[in-house]
Amino acid sequence: MKSYQQYCSVARALDVVGDRWVLLIVRELLALGPSRYSDLKRGLPGIASNLLAERLRSMQADGLIDSFEAPAPVGTSLYQLTANGRDLEAVVRALSRWGLGTMPSGPSERDAVQPQWSALFAGLNLSGNLPAGGELVVAIDSGGGSVRVLLRSDGFRIDRAVADGADVMLRGDARLIGAVLSGGLTPTEATDLGLTITGRADQLADLVSNSSPRMD
Repeated sequence: MKSYQQYCSVARALDVVGDRWVLLIVRELLALGPSRYSDLKRGLPGIASNLLAERLRSMQADGLIDSFEAPAPVGTSLYQLTANGRDLEAVVRALSRWGLGTMPSGPSERDAVQPQWSALFAGLNLSGNLPAGGELVVAIDSGGGSVRVLLRSDGFRIDRAVADGADVMLRGDARLIGAVLSGGLTPTEATDLGLTITGRADQLADLVSNSSPRMD
């Protein structure tokens, strides 16, 4: 294992999570929970199969993830975060908010866009704003598939497929979806720019407005 060989908590943390792809693997497991190797490969466009296998081995050795055999009909190994790995949620949350400032122009033609990334942003940054016992189900379709995120006061859950019963549906450009979820645009402003929003947009707007200061 490479090491900075520095007696510093930041350096020691980067010894474990500083390699390329490690935090993005954490992102996928935070978003979708226990996942097959093929699920992770699909959620990490651009990673080579041998490199993904190497990163998973090192993350297991470092105690960030573990694996288990799923019962039928899945019948394959699933990877999941350990308690130590889940402690990185706060790190990913901070990066998700900091990274907004680098995305004003939207995705380039070469950028992958997957709906669970927007859903994870909502889960990390909005769920804590709900009143005790409250919940809001947000469905997201930004191209390449759909997900829905159940936001609760005590956490969130993301499902790979959109089922009936979402309180609000966001469909269209990923940049507009991200702007609504981060407070950069109101639902009305995003709709005027081409985003399709159905359901209780007012509930989502209220939830976002109770979040951190608006990101422009």
